[in-house]
Amino acid sequence: MKNNPKDKGVSFEHVKGTVDFYPPQSTLVRSLFSSAEKIFKLYGYEEIILPILEERKVFIKSVGETTDIVEKQMFRIEGRDLVLRPEGTAQVVRFFKEKSLHKKKDFYKFFYLGPMFRGERPQKGRLRQFNHLGCEVFGSHSPYIDAEVIKLAFAVLNACGAPRVKLVINSLGCAKDKQRLIEYISAQLAPKEARLCDLCRKRIKTNPLRVLDCKSKSCRDIVAEIPLGKDQLCPDCRNHFEQVLDLLERFSLPYTYDPKMVRGLDYYTHTVFEFISSDLGAQDACGAGGRYNGLVSRMGGPDIPALGFALGLERIMLMLKDQAENAVTDTFVVCTSFAMAGEALKIVDSLRSAGISSDMCFKQKSLKSQLRAAERQNSFYTVLVGEEELKEGCLIIRNMRESTQEKIPVTELVSVISQKINIKK
Repeated sequence: MKNNPKDKGVSFEHVKGTVDFYPPQSTLVRSLFSSAEKIFKLYGYEEIILPILEERKVFIKSVGETTDIVEKQMFRIEGRDLVLRPEGTAQVVRFFKEKSLHKKKDFYKFFYLGPMFRGERPQKGRLRQFNHLGCEVFGSHSPYIDAEVIKLAFAVLNACGAPRVKLVINSLGCAKDKQRLIEYISAQLAPKEARLCDLCRKRIKTNPLRVLDCKSKSCRDIVAEIPLGKDQLCPDCRNHFEQVLDLLERFSLPYTYDPKMVRGLDYYTHTVFEFISSDLGAQDACGAGGRYNGLVSRMGGPDIPALGFALGLERIMLMLKDQAENAVTDTFVVCTSFAMAGEALKIVDSLRSAGISSDMCFKQKSLKSQLRAAERQNSFYTVLVGEEELKEGCLIIRNMRESTQEKIPVTELVSVISQKINIKK
């Protein structure tokens, strides 16, 4: 195939709002996925892997037709009523209902890790392709599971090393409470409509609760004047929420109660919460969740209570920007001359066969250049293969962190390196 002259000088770049992860970021991504997976499994959650493509109606029915996700942000497949999934909860509910899981047992705990897609205006902490670490629970009204889910989110964040994360929590109450809240907010905003931003003037008629989320100063000033509190909840919902807060205190989990925190998706009822960090700037949320007791029935299934959360992997990475380590190889094998490269490769292979990550320089370079390559690889140990040492049946191991070295028999290399790596880990 001939090159097209028109292609000369063309610059190929990543799609705006997406990220190419490469070392050390790719190493951190895998580490965060692994850390999250371990915590989810520790809490008894089972992994669910769902398709990236989903029918658009799944999100219209669940998230809400007047939400930003549905109105502006879904990537739709041209000519088809299919979209790239913008969030995970609706998908898991669709799966739960489609497979009639409620007929098999009465309680489920799922977790998922993977990419989501939204057509947002890219900025720090907001991407068009991003990853969620999420979970969903089906089958319990108990405040104990609310508390567990929140504690689980904290545990995942801690395992990922996310610093200085704060919990903000509220309750929207049951469906009746939420409807009364919507009507109350509408009535409070109506006399002040002229002072609202253009978008919020539309929201009064379509989704009044979204006004509480607006970042416009004029809207925030108006919202600050609206009295809200637990007395907007019915007795049962208030009791449920008080129990959740009591359990958080028993777990020594600090929280801030904010009656104006409502979340932007239509399916939420009862407990809602966000995790925020001052390290993230204006877009300070790194995760959020809550109950959606009516969503399964809303999507054609039985009336089953449910709740969950999602944490943003890229948001967590922003908090860890100074903690990303270079890719680590346990050992790097160097040789005194290129003539010894064959012996070096045999040693690399023996280490890899023992499960020890190992590499070498595959270019004809001096010993000094090979040692610099080992440093760039951030290897724990360097194994030196020299002609004189091999005649003695020995190798030299160098500790790259402590700048110490020792000579050992070739036959003991794997066991010695294994022991050193295990001690380090």
